[in-house]
Amino acid sequence: MADETMPNAPRRTAMHEALAVFLGEWKAQGTSYGGTDQSGDDPRANGVEWISEHRGYWHTGAFFLVQEERARPGGMVFDTLSVMGVDPERGGYFARSFENHGFYRDYPVTREGKVWTFSGQTERATITFSDDDRTQTIAWEWKPEGAWLPLCDRVATRTDP
Repeated sequence: MADETMPNAPRRTAMHEALAVFLGEWKAQGTSYGGTDQSGDDPRANGVEWISEHRGYWHTGAFFLVQEERARPGGMVFDTLSVMGVDPERGGYFARSFENHGFYRDYPVTREGKVWTFSGQTERATITFSDDDRTQTIAWEWKPEGAWLPLCDRVATRTDP
């Protein structure tokens, strides 16, 4: 078992601290397009309401941020558990997401100021934080048949102090 007295033990850095923006209790509303009859001509034509709550908290040691989300796009159940952390080999971040339908996603994550970008093979997202870090503007896209289409647009507001 590694601890801080070991010479190669991980050390918290400013990159870890930047993940703190995801901490707290959040409520989101928006529109989900995935699973609808999307076309390149009007991919947002048949969206359904997205309502969700999520919370972010540090795993013991504060190296990894855990996020649990309970979403109800169009009344359907869509729950996810995600773990975010620093990837020292890439010099960036990662997110690993597990959802109630059995899917697992692995996203390399980059950050430029208030904008976080999740880059997956078939899904990607941009999360932009407000100046006070209490609002997230979230845009997900997916690639169901070779072209990127909107998957979900929503805005999350932090509800705890």
